[in-house]
Order: sequence, then structure tokens, then C-alpha cells
Amino acid sequence: MRVLVTGASGFIGTALVAALTEAGHTPRGLGRTTGPGQEWHRADLAVPASLHGCCAGCEAVIHLGGIAHTKASAAHHIQVTVGGTEALLAEARSAGVQHLLFVSSIKAECADDDYAKSRRAAEDLIREAPGLATMIVRPALVYGPGMRGNLDRLLTLAAWPLPLPLPRDGARRSMVHRDDLVRVLMALIAAPRPGASYTVTDGKSYTLREIYDVMRVGLGRSPARQALPFWTVTQAAWLADRCPPGRARRGTRLFAPLLESCVSDDQRVWADLGMNPRYGLASAMRELRASRGLGRAL
Repeated sequence: MRVLVTGASGFIGTALVAALTEAGHTPRGLGRTTGPGQEWHRADLAVPASLHGCCAGCEAVIHLGGIAHTKASAAHHIQVTVGGTEALLAEARSAGVQHLLFVSSIKAECADDDYAKSRRAAEDLIREAPGLATMIVRPALVYGPGMRGNLDRLLTLAAWPLPLPLPRDGARRSMVHRDDLVRVLMALIAAPRPGASYTVTDGKSYTLREIYDVMRVGLGRSPARQALPFWTVTQAAWLADRCPPGRARRGTRLFAPLLESCVSDDQRVWADLGMNPRYGLASAMRELRASRGLGRAL
């Protein structure tokens, strides 16, 4: 089966393209840059005309592409996530694509920033798309070798000899290993469930302090013994929010991992697909340590 994968050069996309190839499918990547080893359609989701012909000959589409961070402007989120999805749906319909799987975000159900709003708007387009069998997957915070962003920075901090006294309280986050997410996407392409909408997590939730301590143990370090009181975080966020104009709500954004929970106990996808997650954060630490060359040998 020929499968178009938007965002094919990204953290999730590279693993998905490899899995599709190994399973005997023919992935066609879509992105602003090209990559080796498979068909590519060079395009920018912010430029609808560049998508022309991207779905030709494809039986399925997995839509991963979009803005992966929350710092972009509202207009940019709308242009790429909403406008790009709308243009992709038009291409899929005209090419006779049978199934389209949209990879959204758990933030669509637990946040109200511009990123989350654009994801919800794109989901609405997916659900209402005529002539297409569509599915939606909302992954929790995705981790694994090659991850970037806050989790990658936290892993680096966890490798330091001296531990950080992060507060024990605070927001909780659901997580999922990239390989488990890819397994779900592969199963849904192999046996589509039109109209399905799933949140994908490993079944646990973590505070930032719990994530940090698991990382330290996995890197051969001792967990932190001390902890700052949680009020120091809320006070720091309050003060940072009152920075000069142009930096409004900076503190809330900076301390979001401690202040804003984003969890789900929805485990339907595992039951429906007859699978279980293979990873929790602790069991993934060996490969994370090896991928970065961090910590002492266990």
C-alpha cells in the first residue's frame, strides 16, 4: 500500500516511515525538505498550491505534519495546522484516498492555547470531511531516542552529578513512547476504524519531579533528596508574568510543565487493538541513555 506521510522527516515521522517500509508498504514523505530512502513530495503546509498531486496513487494518508511547538503566533498555527489540513483533505479526496489518519495532540483536550485551538479546529475538519474514512489519534507527550525540546533538556539536567531540588507537587503529564505510538498508527492503517478518535498514553501520569527522578535513576544517578516548596514555582511564574510588554505571560509559559496538567486515562485504543504499551519511562531509560551516551554504566 502506498501511504503519504506528512511530517515524514520529523521525530515521529522518521520512525513511522521505517516501520511502513519494513511492513512492505511504500511510504511517500511530504515536507519542506526531502529525505533518503523513499518517495518524497516537497511541499509546505502553509502553501496549499505546493500540495498539488501529493496524494496521487496513495491509498492512505497519515497526517503528522504541523507546528510541533506552542510558541508560534495564532495566525501561523491557523495557517499551517488548519489551512494545511484543509488543503490536504482536498488533495486526498481528489486522489481517491481511502483512509486518512490525523495525528493531533492530547493538548486538544486539556489546553486552550493557540496550539490546542488549532488542533481542535483541524480535528473538526477531519471529522466533517466528506467522502473520506478518517481517524484521529491524540498522542500524549512523546519521548524516545532522538527526542528534542523540554524532555531532552531535562534528560541532560538529570545527568548532572548534583541533583536539582524540583518540587514534588505540581502538574501531571501523560506520556507515550514513540515506538508504542508508531505501533498504534501501523495497526490503524492495517485495520482502519473509520470515525475512531483515540488518545494514546502509556497508562501512567507523571509530575515533572517524577520524570526527573526516573531519569536520574536510569542514568545511574541517585534521585534528588531535597525539594523546593511548590509555592516558589507559582511565585516565580507570577513575577515573570509581570515582565515588560512583549513578554506577557512569560512565566506561565516557562513554568507550564509544573503548572499545567495534561493527562488522560483513556485506554480504549489498546483494548480495541488488542495490544498493550511496551514501554514506561523507566523501562525506556536504557535506550535513552545509550542514544545520548549519558550517565554511568549500570
